[in-house]
Order: sequence, then structure tokens, then C-alpha cells
Amino acid sequence: MLKEGAQEENVNFIDNRRHCSHKRKGIFGETEKNEQQSCPYLFCELWIKYEETVAASRARWSKPHIPLLNQHSLHSLKIHLTKGIFLPNCEAITFNDVIEIIINEWKKNNLLESPNDRMVKDLFVFPKCHVSSKPLGFRNCMQPLKSDSYEFDHHGEEYPSIEPLSKSEQKSIVYNKTLHEKLPSDTCAAVMFVGKSRFVNKPVSAFVRLKLASHMPSVCEMNLPVSYIFVLLAPEYHVNDLAHVGRCLASLLTDPAYVKHFRTANSGNELAESIDAFMEKALIIPPNKWPYEVKLHAEKVQLIDEISNNRKDSNENHKEDLEGLCYTGRIFGGLVDDVKRRLWFYKDDFMDAFVDFSAMSQVLASAMFIFLTNLANIIIFGAVMGHMLDNQMGVIECILSGCISGIAFSLLSGQPLNILSATGPVLIFESLFYKLCSMWGWNFLASRGWLSFWSSVIILLFVATDGSFLVAYITRFTEDLFATLIAIIFIVESVQSMVKIAVENPITYEPDEIFKQPPCQCIMQRGTNETTIHVVQNITSKGECNLLGGVPEGIRCNFHPDVFLFSFVLFISAFLIMFGFKLLKNSNLFPKRIRELLTNFSALISIAVTTMVKEFVGLKVPELVVPSKFQPSFERSWYVDWTNVQHWWIGLICFVPAILLTILLVMDQQITAVIINRKENKLKKGYGYHLDLLVISVLMLICGLFGLPFFVASTVLSIGHVQSLRMESPSRAPGDKPIFTGIREQRVSSFLAHLLIGISLFLTMLVQMVPLPALLGVFLYLGISCMEDQQFVHRILLFFSPVKHQPEFAFLQSVPLLRVHFYTAIQIAAFLLLCIVKYTKEISMLFPLMLFFMVLLRKLLGRLFTVRELRALDDQLPTWSELTGCHSH
Repeated sequence: MLKEGAQEENVNFIDNRRHCSHKRKGIFGETEKNEQQSCPYLFCELWIKYEETVAASRARWSKPHIPLLNQHSLHSLKIHLTKGIFLPNCEAITFNDVIEIIINEWKKNNLLESPNDRMVKDLFVFPKCHVSSKPLGFRNCMQPLKSDSYEFDHHGEEYPSIEPLSKSEQKSIVYNKTLHEKLPSDTCAAVMFVGKSRFVNKPVSAFVRLKLASHMPSVCEMNLPVSYIFVLLAPEYHVNDLAHVGRCLASLLTDPAYVKHFRTANSGNELAESIDAFMEKALIIPPNKWPYEVKLHAEKVQLIDEISNNRKDSNENHKEDLEGLCYTGRIFGGLVDDVKRRLWFYKDDFMDAFVDFSAMSQVLASAMFIFLTNLANIIIFGAVMGHMLDNQMGVIECILSGCISGIAFSLLSGQPLNILSATGPVLIFESLFYKLCSMWGWNFLASRGWLSFWSSVIILLFVATDGSFLVAYITRFTEDLFATLIAIIFIVESVQSMVKIAVENPITYEPDEIFKQPPCQCIMQRGTNETTIHVVQNITSKGECNLLGGVPEGIRCNFHPDVFLFSFVLFISAFLIMFGFKLLKNSNLFPKRIRELLTNFSALISIAVTTMVKEFVGLKVPELVVPSKFQPSFERSWYVDWTNVQHWWIGLICFVPAILLTILLVMDQQITAVIINRKENKLKKGYGYHLDLLVISVLMLICGLFGLPFFVASTVLSIGHVQSLRMESPSRAPGDKPIFTGIREQRVSSFLAHLLIGISLFLTMLVQMVPLPALLGVFLYLGISCMEDQQFVHRILLFFSPVKHQPEFAFLQSVPLLRVHFYTAIQIAAFLLLCIVKYTKEISMLFPLMLFFMVLLRKLLGRLFTVRELRALDDQLPTWSELTGCHSH
């Protein structure tokens, strides 16, 4: 199929590198007569970027493949285009008009004898049958003829009448609507007729380029306008395979580098020159090395094309986009630029979520996915926080902070794709600060209020001085380390939580021994000194004893058989369901829309399925615990009085830990933002590093004022949010891989997700039905899927892969393998150092400074590796002139 228009830039393919239109060519070939003689013309081959041929059963098309061309056929095509009829800018509208013009040109040039012109003309109006998915193999012929026979006598006295299709007949034609939906709206077709006939004495050909593309339902399988028509007829005794000539022309018309010649050529000689150029670039396969019957399928060619493209990209000078990271030199200059940039798209950030059903379903599914995963993360961190802080803050504060912070950030931030949540580094900092307050006898919440105040002020100063320009020095080296660490944390914590379930509910290898023990006893305390023991018969749980106000005692009080094994089944099931739906998206099962719908709602489906299984089986497994009352975890008011400190100077001393907290928050937030804003995600609405930090600064004050946890962008949840909003081009040729076009950038999914987190406080009965192991399985999937895209992880796997089996990564084309291993070894050492600092409580406070150290380490790598090697393995560090000069552009 061809895109209409004479301009060269209108002709593009759509693949992983650039946008392109699909070119569709249909070759109608005269085939052997069938028994019933109902279809003299059978649709035998078509091109939609790749070649497809009719199978032997004539009921289906082959897989798209690269056509293998015959060099002799290319020479024949060159001769036919040079010596045949060439009609540029033909003003004909109907197919019959085109044939009439061709016949007249053949007669004018003495290529066709007069007695045979009418019979040749009628030859082209015979029925043309198209491939159908129905069992009969072919649809009804598109143009029924009045005569009962398609045979001509030797004198040409009998022939079918020529009649155009009526409007009712045109409406009755069944087109391939499914394929039509995948094509651009301005797609048009080219049709080629090749065959042998006894009415010509020598090969005759004609190439017609219509001035205006016209719909010709009698010759085109799909309801598309036709731009090009090629006709080639030869005598019956002609020995050459004419179909190969048509295939050569179709291959030329589907190549964006040569189709422009056909649009602008004014003579057959100019078309012949394009064939010469085509043959110079063509690769020749030795005849005995590749059987013609073996097709070179499109998937293999796309892999080769990706490798070639990677090699080309590795040699290019990569220059990072510094949008939003320029140093303006003005007070709040970067913030003003962020507001101007994002304000332009603010209305679209909401409208883009409702453009069509696909967008709405994807946004809704993404919102549910973030709601479930973030809520589980918040509850788990809230329970741990309550234990570490002696319930000064707990689950209820985490849920409230998640709702307020998430909604505010989704509405006001510069990058709403980031998801705020509780993070491990911030939790560690909170616990260390609580220990310091307890050791020195300070009021924790009041001191924490001053801590939030100073952190907010420092972040505000950071925004005012365009401090976010330093983010430009955070390259892939640091990004991969941080993202991999957070992914490992998600995986480790999900496994640790399962281990905890196993410890609390161990596998019972001899259940008979349990029932030999005494029944569950409930120890009741009466009075002050007197203690009586009340034995509760037929009770295997401690619930009834708690209702009586006693303390349960005995092994049978906590005995729940098969809890861990069933929890493990739910854990693995949730993971496998999400992973299976991910594989389903790129499979050939089900229609595309069904696959997309199932993939979008994979998290919700996995949680729903495991919850139903849990309710059906009835085993007591750990569940989400949501507070049933809206009140602080600690007996206090929601408002925190900052003046309630033992000494006035405590507020000033809090400035010192506030510096460390600020470094931690800024690094967490900005590294996640850099990862989300990678050029690979093809974001189009710009960035907002300074605006993001301003929102975080205000949220710090709010959280400090009400005693709520500090939330910052979660790397894994943000990456999961982006992956759930991936978009693919609806128009692509059969055989092409799904074409990634970008991320559905909007604010609705994040807003809905965090709104539901707040509403969950009033839906405790429903939320508590969700089994915790299922959510841990979702966490495991998030961690693994986050690691899949990290180049750091890919390079680690190269240590264990033989050279001949290593993937064709771009960096392997320009960097020796030993140098790649050396670079990876340095990164592994840095990663282990981060893990040691992160999991060692005594020095975990230094974790924010370690992130700064990673940036400095990347700067020192310039002394160990060449510029070319670092350009292939990492991003290029910007210069000061680039950071200060990009704003002027």
C-alpha cells in the first residue's frame, strides 16, 4: 500500500527506527483453470511491506517474508518498463477507463493487433477472486459476468459483456476490515496483472500512475484507492515466469528508497535507472545455499535490522537531551521554565486519558495496578514503621500520607508519571532519627516537625538556585545501580515476607502429634493476685479467648494447617498470572484487543483470582490489615505542636540531620525522575525536575505538621506505572513487531490510584479480603520486570554466556568484551558497596552520600575508559558550557 502524495517525506515505513507508511501491492495472476472455470483471475500474492503468498489450499495467506528475487526477472522488468507503455499522471477514474487507455496505447504503438483488442480488453474484466478465511477458500467473484462461459472462439465472436459494478454490488463486497484498521488513513494500493494469453503475439506491458488515486472495487481486495496499475501479458508459449517480474516490481514499490522514483519519473528510462540502483544495493544468495522454498520470515529480518541499527547507533555521537536541566542563572529560573512547559499540556494531561475506549481502559487498569501495589507497599512499610517507631506513626498515617501526597503530586507535579510511596531509605532514616530522639529525650514528633521544616527550606533553596541542573551528571551508570538496588529490595522483601509466614506457620510434618496436645487454654486474670485457668473446649484458635479478655496458651491455639504451603501457592500464582499475561501480549493467541485488555488488567485479575481461590479454599492466610478507625496510631491529635520541645535550640540542631534527609529525598526523587524521563520512553510533554521538588518541599511541611511519613518517588512503582501505560502503533504491516510509540502521559491514573488509597480507609472489609502472599507475588513480578530492562543486568549475564551465544548488544560492536567485563566489574563493586551501606544499620545513614559517591565514581571512569567506550556503555557527561548554553536555545 502506498501513501498518497508526491512529496518524498510522505513515504516512510513504520518500524523501530522511524515512522513509515505501509505499502500494499496486489498481484493478480492468471492461474491454471479450475474445474468450474468460475474465477479466471485469482489473487495470488500481496505486499504490505513484506510479501505474502496464497497457500496451496487457497484458504489462507503465508507468513510475511522477504521476497527472494530472480536477477533475470529484474532485467526483464527493466526491459518492460523501458520498452512498454508508461502513462504518468493518468486522469482515468475507473478500471475500465484505465484498460481502455492502455489498449489504445498498445494499438497506437503497434503492440497489439486490431482483431484482438476487444478480446484483450474483455480479458481484464473477468471476475477476480480474493482469499477468504472461509472454508471455501475464496470469496465470491467481485464482478459477475453475464455470459456463462469465459472461453473465446477463434474468431472472437463470443465474449462477455463489460459492465461496471452497480452501487448495490459494490456494497455487497466484503473487504478485509481487520487489516484495513491497521493501516494509515491515507493508504492507497498498487495492483499488478500478469499472465499469458493467446490474444497477444509478443509480450506487452503498461505501467500507469494515476493522477488522482481512485477506488476500484473490482480489482482491489480492500476498500482503498488505487494509485498504480501494472499490466504484463505474454503469449502462451512464453517461457519466462511472469509472476517473478511482478514480484520484482512490488519489491521496488515497497522500498522507501526507490518508490520515490516511481512517483516522480516522467519516462520508462528513469524507472530503469531506479532498477539499476536497486540491483547495485541488492545482495545475491548463491543458488545452492538457500532453497527457494525456504522463506526468509519477517521476524528474522527485523532482528537483523535491529542489530544493524544498533551498530549504527553505537557509532553516532550521543548527546543527551538537557531539557529542564539547564542552569538559567536566574532565581527560580528553572522553576518558571518548568511551569511554562507543563502548563501548556495541563489540559491534555486529563483529556488524553479519555480519547477513546482503549485509552480509558488502559488508564483505569493502570490506576488499579498502582492502587493495589502502592497500597500493599504502604501497609507493609506502615507495619514496619509502627514497630520501629513504637507506633508514633503507623499504617493509618502511611495511608493518609499516601493519599494526600499522591493526589497533590499527580495534580501539581512536573512529571505525574512518578509514583510517591514509602521507600526503604526514608524508613531507615526515620528509625535512626527516632533512636536519637529517644536517646536524648526529645519529643519525636515535634522534633520531626522542625526536621521537615528545615528540609523544606533547603529543598526550596535548591529549587531557587536551579540546583536540579546537577541531575544532568546522573548517567546510566548511577541510574542502573539505583534501579537495580531498588528492584533487588522489592524481590528480597517479598521473599523475606514469605519466609516470615513460614516461620509463623511452619509446615506440619506430623499433624497427629498436634492433636495429641492439650486443647487451647485461655488464661483468665481475676483480681490482682488470683489467677485461674479456664480451659476452652473445641477451640483451635485464639479468637474466642481474646473475646473473653484472656490470654490464649497452647500449641493448638495457633495451629492452622497448610497455611504456608497455601500462601506459597497464592504467591507463585499471582506472579505467574502477571508474567503469563505479559507473554500473552506478544503472542498470537486471541485478538489484539483482547490481549491488550487482559494485559492491562493483569494485576487486578491476578489479585481477584487469588482472592477468590483463598475464599473458596477457606484457609486462614495473612491478609492486608487496614485500621478500622480513622485515628492516629498513637494517642495524640492529628496536629503536631512544633513548640512542644524540651529546649528551644532543638529546632536549630535539627538543621544538621535535615541536610542528610534533603540529600536522600532529592537523590531518590531525581534519580527516579531521570529513569522515567529516559529517551527510550519517548516522552513528549517535557520534564519538570524543579517543579517536582517544589511540590515535595510543600508536602514536607504538610507531613511534618500532621505527623505523617515523608513520601518520595518510588523507582519500582514508577517504572511499573510507565510500563502499564506503553502505547503501540495501531497501524503496522503484517509480520512487523509491535511498534512502541511512547507513553500515555496523563495525570488521571495516578490521581485515581491515590484517591482509591484514601477511600480504602472506608472499605476495610473489602481490602482485608486480599491475601498478602498474592501482593507479595506482584512485588516479585515488579522487581523482576524492573531488572529486565537494566543494561547492568544484561552485562552481568555476559559473564556466563559463551561469545557465540551472546546477544548483539550495541556496546559489544564498539567495545572489546574484556573492557565490557572490566566496566561491569567496577559497577558490581559499586553495587555491593551500596548494598553494604544500605543493610548495615550502623552506617545506613550514609546511604544518601553514597549516591553522590557513585556520581563522582562515574566522573573518574573517564580516566580508565576512552570517550568512545563510555559513549557506548553509558551516557555522555555534559559540559558546563552545554548546561549554561542550552537555555538560550
